[in-house]
Amino acid sequence: MPETKIYSDRVRYLTLTSLAHFINDGTIYFIPLIMDYISLEKSVSPLWITSLLTVFYLTSTLLSTVIGRLADKSGKPGILISLGLSLLSVSLLGFYFTIKEFRGLPQLLLAMVFSATSGLGSAFYHPLGASILQFSFGDQKKGRALGVNGAMGSLGRTLYPGLFFVLAAFFTKPGTFAFFGVVGLAAALSILAGFRSEGRGEARLHGGRAVTIRATLTKGIILLAIIGFLRSIATQGVISWIPIYFTHVKGLGFNSTLGVSLTLMYAAGIVGQLIFGFMVERFEKRLVLAIAFLGSAATLLGFLFGDAYTSTISLFGFGFFTFSGFPLFLSLATDYTPKESSSIGNALVWGVGISGGGVLAPIVPAIISADHYSLLGEAFIWLAVMNIVITLLLPLLPRPQKYGKVNMFG
Repeated sequence: MPETKIYSDRVRYLTLTSLAHFINDGTIYFIPLIMDYISLEKSVSPLWITSLLTVFYLTSTLLSTVIGRLADKSGKPGILISLGLSLLSVSLLGFYFTIKEFRGLPQLLLAMVFSATSGLGSAFYHPLGASILQFSFGDQKKGRALGVNGAMGSLGRTLYPGLFFVLAAFFTKPGTFAFFGVVGLAAALSILAGFRSEGRGEARLHGGRAVTIRATLTKGIILLAIIGFLRSIATQGVISWIPIYFTHVKGLGFNSTLGVSLTLMYAAGIVGQLIFGFMVERFEKRLVLAIAFLGSAATLLGFLFGDAYTSTISLFGFGFFTFSGFPLFLSLATDYTPKESSSIGNALVWGVGISGGGVLAPIVPAIISADHYSLLGEAFIWLAVMNIVITLLLPLLPRPQKYGKVNMFG
């Protein structure tokens, strides 16, 4: 294939997947915001909020490997990404109508349905987008590609909360959820058009030669999925509840101040993804994971116990270290997975491991806080300790491919 064609394909794939990552992550991180809105405006108990968040994460986990295998067999991950974004966008429109038109138990049951819809939609992008980039850029450049792509996801998480409160002045808060649902549908159509060559078999990544899930279950994949599962509990448990922590414990209220606080945390991920994407190509990947894990723990404790200035800096630091999973975990997943089955490997690590941990993530703080919002801070302390403990598991991972210069674990 001519060099210019390879370059143009890489640019096209990176552009389309980055747009998808931007919309996907921006939309996903509306889910805790929606739960916060429901808890405040509808006086819903922590038990119901926990149930809604759990359904979201559980749906994503249960279907991730099915979607990964479908992508490997069909060779059409881009088209499937468009489908996932459409489902996420429909869920935002569904939440809008649920909040506006229903009350009481019917409202909560419908919210449960759209939590499941958004969970299904969220299962598509990360394993499939990573697979496209891994095949397009190869082993030596995949870290940077994943880092740039992950930064776009962090940009979506950063801009969406702030834009929400700006646009809410014009559309109302529920109306703004609907607005972003329409934006997501438009983006999904654009991405579908960009990947139209998949439908003609011109951009098939694997040629339908996907191997079985059993063949994909290497020692590295199993251990990485377990570590991702535990890491997700320790971080998503904070992220799921931090809007409610700000409103109920810090007393910020559901307003633009909350939006600024969330934007600060998410903005750090833009820088973090780029830096960690570069680091996985230069240093031993398990070392880079250890830095991210310990950094999340230290900055979370700084956020909880520091003064106003230290707390603000630590919140930014928490976002920097925490929103690093895309280039870190999925770069390692490729090293442990047969090439023709990368989407399944990514789905096992991200969908079963990280999203699976997300199923328990909102439950753990609820249990520790004994169903009282005021005790969320104590729950966050235990999650910081958990980040430290799981770092001890990293030496169990097999040595990844050699692209770094620093070897920590032998």
